[in-house]
Amino acid sequence: MSSAMVRAYCHKVIKLSDTLQTFALEKEAISNVHGVRAEFTREGARRAATAIAVSNRTNSMNATVVEANNNRNNTDIYFIGKILWAKGLDKLLELEDFYRKIVGEYFPIDIFGSGPEKKEIMRAFHGRKLHFKEKADGNENSLSTIISAAMEVLNDPEFGSESGDLFEELTDEIELNGVKDDAHFFHKEEPLTAKDKLGSLLRVLSLRTESLEIDLPKSLHEWRKQPVPSRFPGRVDHALLKDQFKIFVNPSVTEVLCTTTAEALAMGKFAIIPDHPSNRFFMKFPNCLVYQNKWEFVANLRWAQSHEPEPLTPELLHEFTWEAATERFINAAAITNEEAKERARLGKTKLDERIAWFHNELGKGVKGDRLRKVLGGGPISDQVKYVKSKIEGQEPGFDECEDDIDNIFRNLGYSSITQSIRSSFEKGILLPNSLAAWI
Repeated sequence: MSSAMVRAYCHKVIKLSDTLQTFALEKEAISNVHGVRAEFTREGARRAATAIAVSNRTNSMNATVVEANNNRNNTDIYFIGKILWAKGLDKLLELEDFYRKIVGEYFPIDIFGSGPEKKEIMRAFHGRKLHFKEKADGNENSLSTIISAAMEVLNDPEFGSESGDLFEELTDEIELNGVKDDAHFFHKEEPLTAKDKLGSLLRVLSLRTESLEIDLPKSLHEWRKQPVPSRFPGRVDHALLKDQFKIFVNPSVTEVLCTTTAEALAMGKFAIIPDHPSNRFFMKFPNCLVYQNKWEFVANLRWAQSHEPEPLTPELLHEFTWEAATERFINAAAITNEEAKERARLGKTKLDERIAWFHNELGKGVKGDRLRKVLGGGPISDQVKYVKSKIEGQEPGFDECEDDIDNIFRNLGYSSITQSIRSSFEKGILLPNSLAAWI
């Protein structure tokens, strides 16, 4: 359905990267039409100016390294994003383990962000051994404590000699939080048998342990003996980290286009990322270090740790701005003469027009409302009924104006936004057919 609607109503499809599905192959173009905030490019320009000035003054990059490191934390490596396994943090742990095999130790990293899986991810980095020990030492209501107290009651020779003894004994030995009101069924008028004792005991234990937190491991990483030197400071604006780190690591391969990678590169930092279609745009920048396997990751990280990022030229910095993104958008939206001829040769234009006509016919009148209801449109299904009710309540002549699409486009052609778009094309860029019709 999505592909059909794209074919029917879109002249050009612009995808941020090749990770997205194919909608209409002859209409598609891949272009990063996304920019970053100006504060990121300003930081990149500042770093470039500082590096060039120090290099010219000392004729050595060593002074640049010393000056840059004075403003940083002890940890030069960081990640920022949603704290989810899907964001590549499982792959980051695998890279940590491989790095340790090669180098002999983990690399320290600060992980910024928040998310529903943050707790288990922190345990995966730090391990669970110490966590379990502290929890067992400080939890008086642990399962082992409950069972020990229950067994003491069960082994008492006086246990169950009179009616109601089981409930009274257990409530003395085990603190029943929120269970006492529901425990009256343990009381019997006759002495309890051994079967009654055991059954009632199990019932009390099941009620008591319902409130226990069963904290099972979510991954094998949580059983690590050696913790990874990592910190989780929480959420923070990426711009606030501009002078604290020099290496951004992002192993995620689930993004369409990662804006945090763009922001890190715009600030003049190293970005170590996997070779993936979502990262194609970044590969042309000198500080982007791409890896295809774990060996290349270790090599890139060791090289980045011992070197400083290359200062960005004004041309490279411009690539990250929204002005450059708009220019890329305009170029990608244009339909060239060659593309138009190719579409005509394939005969897809006729097909697209038929799809649009068929979709329009399906949505007309009462049958359109009914079809929308069948397809799960819910409260917005009665669109025709709603439009008719609005038209009937308007002044005479409203329906003619509402139905006259040509008048709408004609009026839009004289609007301020149209004038702005027209001025953007003064350099002779070819317009898409849908725009050229009314500009």
